Amino acid sequence: MTDVLSVPDEQEFLNEFGEAPQVQDEPWIRSISISSDNGTLELSFDSHERSIRFEWRDDDDVLWEFFRETATSLVIRNEGGETYFVVSFESAELSGNLDVRVYPKIAIKDVSLRD
Repeated sequence: MTDVLSVPDEQEFLNEFGEAPQVQDEPWIRSISISSDNGTLELSFDSHERSIRFEWRDDDDVLWEFFRETATSLVIRNEGGETYFVVSFESAELSGNLDVRVYPKIAIKDVSLRD
């Protein structure tokens, strides 16, 4: 397990989404809001606490909210005209991946398995 969450650099965010995550209360906490065809996805991550938070909204309606600690990496992946956030998690009991498609439409796949 790693001590700090590995995240894409600002340039990767700029290349894919046209903006970089904004610094929050502490310099290691960042967030970004991205509009897609079927709503808005907000991503927040804390690289020291290794936590990830997603919130998918359609106007004022929250369609999906996700928070999890024990994240080891956050990656931006482009594949076949689709853009994803891929988050890997690992703890003493569980490991898994969360794939969140951003473009063209938001979609989610979450897998956790016992170690």
